Amino acid sequence: MLFAENDVKAPHIKTAVPRRRYEIDNFSVVVLGDVQSNDPVNYKYIMAFVDVSETEPLMYITSEENPPGQREHGRYRVRVIYGEDERDMGSDEFPGDLEQFTEYGIQLASRLLQLVEEEPIRLM
Repeated sequence: MLFAENDVKAPHIKTAVPRRRYEIDNFSVVVLGDVQSNDPVNYKYIMAFVDVSETEPLMYITSEENPPGQREHGRYRVRVIYGEDERDMGSDEFPGDLEQFTEYGIQLASRLLQLVEEEPIRLM
């Protein structure tokens, strides 16, 4: 199983600014920055994948700031939240860069959602 059951669910976003928008197959994708949340993590970016036939995201990929004592492998960690499951994809510096995080997130989601043949179309 790719994902492990966990108590952490979808991000609770109070406010955020859309930084990028894409279409991939039947999915609308938005990358949010300047995220304000009451969650116990500091989000740098949140990428949300919404099936065009739905209203709520099917999957999130987040860039989260690691606490100061947990930065030996990088300042940011990437987490995938898919339904009720989540997976920590590891820490690095690149998730703090909008372009690198977006490219990585789209590649990762394409594999997970089996969209490897689909080309993302940037809308914003």
